[in-house]
Amino acid sequence: MRRAVARNIIAFTLIVLLCTTTLSPVITSFDSETEVSESNKSSQGLADVPTWRIGDKWKYAGTFDPTQLVLDAGVEATVGEINGDAMAEVLSITEQNIDGKNILVYTLRTSANFDKSGVSLEGFSGTAEIQFTQTEIRRVSDLSVIRSDLDLYIEFTPGGISFLNQILGDITITNTYSPSSEDYDFPIRADERWTTTVTSSSQWSGASDYITPFPPPTSDTNDTIYEVTNTGIPVNDYGQGINYGGCDDSYEITSFNSAGDEEGYTWYCPAAKNFAWKHTEDDVGLVIDFKLKEYYPKDSSGVDVYSNPGNRDECLDIEFVNDITALDTPTDVWVNASSSQGCFSNSAGVNLEIRHEASGFTQQLTTANNGSAWTQFDIGNDVDGSVTSIDWASHGIVARSLSGTTLVGSNTITLDEELVALDLFADAERALITRTRDGVDRELNALSGYNVLPGDDLTIEVTIQNKGITSSQATDLRIYPPVGQSFDIPMPPLGTYQTFKTNFTWTVPESQAIGIIPISWEADPDQINSADVNSDNDYAIIGLFVGRLPTPVIVDAQAKTLEEVFINASSSFDEDGGNVTCLFEIPYDDGTRSWAWEKVLSDSCMTNWTWTDDGSYPILVTITDEERDETQVTLFAEIENRAPKLELLSLRSEARVEHPITLYAFANDSDSEDVWPGVVDVFWPTAQCQEGYFTRVCTTTAPTEGWHTFTAIGTDDDSTSTTATIDIKFTNIAPHSTIINLYNDSGTIPSDEQKIWQLDEDQVVLVKGQAEDSIDDIETLSHTWWPDDKQGSLIYFLEGRVTQFEMSWQTSGLHTIRLDVTDSDGATSTTNERWVNIRNVPPVIQPLDSFLPLAEGEPITITGNSTDTISDIPTLLKCWDVDPGIDSDSTGGASDDCDIVGDEFTYSWNRSGSHSIVYHVTDDDGATTSEVLTIEVINIPPIVRLKQTSCVAYDVCILDARGTIDSLNDIDDLTIAWDLDISVDSNGDGVKDNDADLIGSRVEYIFKQDGDITVKAMAWDEDPEKPGMAIITIQVAPPDRNTLEEVSSLLAGEDSNPLAQVALIIIIILLLVVVAKRRNSSTEEKDWQRDGFEDEFETEAQLEKALKKKPASPPPGFVFDQAMEIAPNMQNTGDISIDELLQGPPLPESGLPDGWTMEQWQYYGHEWLKSQ
Repeated sequence: MRRAVARNIIAFTLIVLLCTTTLSPVITSFDSETEVSESNKSSQGLADVPTWRIGDKWKYAGTFDPTQLVLDAGVEATVGEINGDAMAEVLSITEQNIDGKNILVYTLRTSANFDKSGVSLEGFSGTAEIQFTQTEIRRVSDLSVIRSDLDLYIEFTPGGISFLNQILGDITITNTYSPSSEDYDFPIRADERWTTTVTSSSQWSGASDYITPFPPPTSDTNDTIYEVTNTGIPVNDYGQGINYGGCDDSYEITSFNSAGDEEGYTWYCPAAKNFAWKHTEDDVGLVIDFKLKEYYPKDSSGVDVYSNPGNRDECLDIEFVNDITALDTPTDVWVNASSSQGCFSNSAGVNLEIRHEASGFTQQLTTANNGSAWTQFDIGNDVDGSVTSIDWASHGIVARSLSGTTLVGSNTITLDEELVALDLFADAERALITRTRDGVDRELNALSGYNVLPGDDLTIEVTIQNKGITSSQATDLRIYPPVGQSFDIPMPPLGTYQTFKTNFTWTVPESQAIGIIPISWEADPDQINSADVNSDNDYAIIGLFVGRLPTPVIVDAQAKTLEEVFINASSSFDEDGGNVTCLFEIPYDDGTRSWAWEKVLSDSCMTNWTWTDDGSYPILVTITDEERDETQVTLFAEIENRAPKLELLSLRSEARVEHPITLYAFANDSDSEDVWPGVVDVFWPTAQCQEGYFTRVCTTTAPTEGWHTFTAIGTDDDSTSTTATIDIKFTNIAPHSTIINLYNDSGTIPSDEQKIWQLDEDQVVLVKGQAEDSIDDIETLSHTWWPDDKQGSLIYFLEGRVTQFEMSWQTSGLHTIRLDVTDSDGATSTTNERWVNIRNVPPVIQPLDSFLPLAEGEPITITGNSTDTISDIPTLLKCWDVDPGIDSDSTGGASDDCDIVGDEFTYSWNRSGSHSIVYHVTDDDGATTSEVLTIEVINIPPIVRLKQTSCVAYDVCILDARGTIDSLNDIDDLTIAWDLDISVDSNGDGVKDNDADLIGSRVEYIFKQDGDITVKAMAWDEDPEKPGMAIITIQVAPPDRNTLEEVSSLLAGEDSNPLAQVALIIIIILLLVVVAKRRNSSTEEKDWQRDGFEDEFETEAQLEKALKKKPASPPPGFVFDQAMEIAPNMQNTGDISIDELLQGPPLPESGLPDGWTMEQWQYYGHEWLKSQ
């Protein structure tokens, strides 16, 4: 109703204007064509919102033309079209919060790499490369765009030289849309038209060598009109098509801005579920075309990627009772799950969610055994972002799976606030006029206005649509042309939402007066369709405004360079009324000796401009009136040349005679064709500049005192000259440029990078000095020398241009040489200081003589020989370090001890081995030189000396080797082993005379046999390979025994006789038998024969207890013998005590030594502990 009221107001306004307008009486030409378009939602010709799956892919042939981008950046370039393939893929299906609502969205990524050779950029030919990535967030319910991130990387490489590459742009442009931009209005029908009002926010980031600075963040609200202008096979006005063969039933959707200008077009292909061709002219200046080549639908069978999408069931299919419904009505919805490929394994029991996102409705459902779920909700009355004249809104109802891979389904339901049976509607907003002027066609619509001029050829198209849900009857369409009589055109029956179009042509007469001419049309003028619920909207009217071209009035301009020039076309006017605007295209020198053009738009038709170079500049002025009619005219600006500016300056107004002074010529040509300061040639006719005659910097001098005038002439690129002068006073000069050099027999001694001479102590050199001065003073200069800052009293006064003397330095370190030069006028030069670094010369040691090996304790005398520079010899410190492994003075290292001072070294070693000694010499600077000498000391084996002794069998025998001698270092650590009988191999190693039966310098032993026994003693010091040995033969006498002892020895012990032992046993048995008989003869006799001993064993327990106390075996006899022979309090160094012999020494913490037995440890452990 609101739209109908607005249309009636427009019609009323046009009728009022017609009453005041004079019309031409005739139609110069008239032709008509008719067209019926069907757009019923229930028909097969509709395209509803597609359902995408993750992994769906589309391959497009992309064409980029960045020419406008490069030109707008001010770069001289020839690029042309760049071709390549782009791949678009559905990456994900997610839920996002958009404007406070949870919305299901697709993430669609399109990426491509393009390159082209033969591109010309600023005179260089090379290769251009474009990397293109666009990420879009699109709503599942209607594919509207919520966000777009466009990444562009544009690089130019001249001639394949990679290191000269230039980055034209590495740019990311982020656009967000609120509300989301509906470039589709599902379901799409032929001739449909919708309007969106979207606020888009744009943000640039990245870098560019040419686009600086980036545009600031912007937020603009724009109205865009979309219209389905064609159906069928995708093709443009030039007959070009696409490569994909499966899009014969596509819809061309053309977009217009708020001024009615076409912005681009998109061919939507229902079979491919995406666009088949998109043509845009982007804000960054890129003309982009994407044409479908291949389609890869996920989970589809029978696919031909070049022409056939194959078969793919919808995993979630949504059905309504009616696709069109009234506002605020209950709506039944069925969701059917599929078990086909890529869907659900079982369509029953599927958990899903139904969403009416426009109203915020969400409900979870579970499919029944038949795979279907049902619910009902109120459809509401929310409007959408695409405003049309045929419905209230259209909303996508979405279903989503809640487990596993996210699967979605969608279907569109249309809301109509005037759901009627029949309503024929004459749509004035869809009237379209094609205007042909000077061979150029332009479409005029309701946004651009219907503005024409005399002589324009017009093709006028009008539209009738049935907004009802029932078909109309055949009737007539009555046309009321601009002039002449009305006429009728037959109009066929129209089904639901069907449209009927017709057009006719008319040429505006040259004599047509200024004003509005109405064009109107009426459906069913005879009211045959009585069921039409609103006959008021059967009639529509538009007005053609016939105007005139604007009239230009301009004034040529004249000025000099760098003056602001007033450019005036403000007297231009429009004969048909209204204001005019002017576009000035102003040429100027851009610094490349060629013209560039700047466009300046002015509502007042006035502007200002300043030229930097002279010339005659044609300014193209385009004057546009309110009807967008244009007139062009050329305005000339005559710009005159300016003379260059020249100024001479110097840092000083005075200079010394023959001393150079620098004069600077500051020149600029403000209107030069070159960059600032322009090209100005500066000529010095008399100055005799060191730099030549033509120079901006002149270094000159004067040979005499007084004032001198210097002249320079500056000439610009237009041969205009300017002269300038400068006066300089010249005075006396002091000596200058003093030089100090050192020489030796080979010539000049060079200094190092720091201008320091490097010399040795006591090195004699020749010091020379000189200075520069005027000719009058040069030969009488006085030189004052301080050759050594450390010798303050050493000064030389010499005269002449060059002076010299011999010099040497005795101490190391940095020394300063200073020279002052004074002329006859008393003017003194600056003090010239140079530095000499005196290097210390370390002492030199002559190689030490080598020596043959020495014996332990043998003394040796060595004399060292060293030298140094003369000044260091008296202070040399000469030392010997006896043991470099020990830091005896705890200062410095271990090898710099001063154990013996002086050149002479006398010493002896008591331990064998290699002994190193160090002879080192240190000068007064701490520089040390050393020589190392190794002395070999040979070990002397011990000399074993045995004490003579005689022994008796079974008595203790003393074996004494304490008289053994060795070196002092070895004597206390000797190990002496005794082989008690060299004829017996006691250790079983096969050698009889190497047994270590006892250890110790003095040992005791009991021989059990008499006779001559040979005993061997072996002594070791630190060299176990060379022991000392001695052999002694001991006469062992027979043992001294009585008769009872002899008998006892036969029965027990080592000398026992088996026969005697058997005889003894027999005697004992006989005695026992006799005793037994006596006990049996008389009990009384037994009683008086008992004694105390027998009472002790009266019971078995007493007997067993006594037996336990009985020793297992008698102790060795030699133990008692030794104890009896060793006197109390006797010093027994090195011998074995009785207690130690019985108990053995304690074991060390690490346990029994490797290879030892406990028996060996009890006997020899004391010697092992002593050796440690």
